Amino acid sequence: MTLRILVTAPTLADTALRLLNQAGAEVEFVSLDGGVAEMQRKLAATRFGGVISRLLPISDATMAACPTLRVISRAAIGHDSIDVAAASARGIAVLTAVGANAQSVAEHTIGLMLCVARNIARHNTAMQAGGWERQRLGVQLRGRRLGLVGYGAIAQATAQIALVMGMRVAAWSPRIAARGDIAPVTRAASLHILLAESDVVSLHIPLNAGTRQMIGTAELALLGPDAILVNTARGGLVDEAALAEALRTGRLFGAGLDVHANEPPLPGHPLVGLPNVVLTPHIAAATPESRAATACAAATHALDVLLGRPVPPEACVNPEVLAQAFEGTKR
Repeated sequence: MTLRILVTAPTLADTALRLLNQAGAEVEFVSLDGGVAEMQRKLAATRFGGVISRLLPISDATMAACPTLRVISRAAIGHDSIDVAAASARGIAVLTAVGANAQSVAEHTIGLMLCVARNIARHNTAMQAGGWERQRLGVQLRGRRLGLVGYGAIAQATAQIALVMGMRVAAWSPRIAARGDIAPVTRAASLHILLAESDVVSLHIPLNAGTRQMIGTAELALLGPDAILVNTARGGLVDEAALAEALRTGRLFGAGLDVHANEPPLPGHPLVGLPNVVLTPHIAAATPESRAATACAAATHALDVLLGRPVPPEACVNPEVLAQAFEGTKR
């Protein structure tokens, strides 16, 4: 059987490409300029078994172009760019590189916290313009309570750093009960309790129909005036207009956002230009170490499915597809 894998990006980390080559896989790439149209053309023209997804969304129409497709493996941890329901209906397994970029994203999360808490970006902008403003006080993070919304690999890595810094850490997640004891992190009974008791809130939860704009006016009102919101997960988790209003009126100390509902933000976005918000262009995982680790995880997961090897259960978004395939091989 010939293994054919399409990578929805012009390159892949050398270590990941070696894994594919060693397995005898034929690999093709989608160019930067070609985008979705080129991806669909290539899928229609060649019997690909797998796609390693990096830069492009994959819709039902795209999957329909290639009836031999068996796996979509994300070189990232999110899967909101994939129509998972359509993939499941077509028997296509969707996997993510869960945990592979945790350290890089956690470090960026802490960096945003510090940058906002100590007004680092604000003072840098002022000094670059010739200013010397020393009256504005920052916030010391030691002793303050960090509330983690979600408790996956990134949140856990963030908690480790925050604990070393002397912060008190609590976490809430719809699935946190299955994790057993998480000490020294405190388990919050509900999202609203976590928000009301936290000085810094950091979002680490997937975006789906149930979590879209989960942080809105009512949730932001639970935070104190010295509170900081950090989001390195997905922009759609936050009602950005409500956040902008809270920041503009001083109901929050500040916010650090690496992700945005529209990327890049649309012209005239209410958060752009606010002095108490730090914005970065979705680059929390943009380190060589993270890129290599996520690419290797994606390549390994794609090969696992195509070669019938065991797949880490935490990596599979729609495990029922693999279960059905396994049952089919036993008949």
